[in-house]
Amino acid sequence: MFLITTNPRELLTHMIRSSIGVAVISASATLVLNGCAPSATEGGFSNPSPGARVYAIQDAVKFNRREQIPQIVECLCADDDLLRYLSIGALQRMTGQDLGYQFDDPEPLRFVAYERWRQWTIDQKLAPPEQAYSSTIYPPSRPRPQW
Repeated sequence: MFLITTNPRELLTHMIRSSIGVAVISASATLVLNGCAPSATEGGFSNPSPGARVYAIQDAVKFNRREQIPQIVECLCADDDLLRYLSIGALQRMTGQDLGYQFDDPEPLRFVAYERWRQWTIDQKLAPPEQAYSSTIYPPSRPRPQW
């Protein structure tokens, strides 16, 4: 049975009541929702999403990508507890040390340990001394803490 109407409410009601309408609405919603959000696996460390960074950290550990250690170090300053936890775990697995960093320490203590990690990456020649550690963890609108 076909419904001929220009009233969107009647059309939607008819579609919801018919099995074909439910399938069309479900497929449309799936396409819209999947098309609006980027994949959590895309963007890596440059994606501000914690999910994308978690995936990038796991990928770096899995393939032992030591050149990505500076990006993992940047994640030590994240607001997200899980991201900090996974970051220090990845650094421990990749380097065998933690440099005194504890993911659940207060921010001032974490920042001091983060600075040790930054210096370690420079000493290991993984990051040049002049490299500005400017990820989206500390964007210009949120200045780095000064203690």
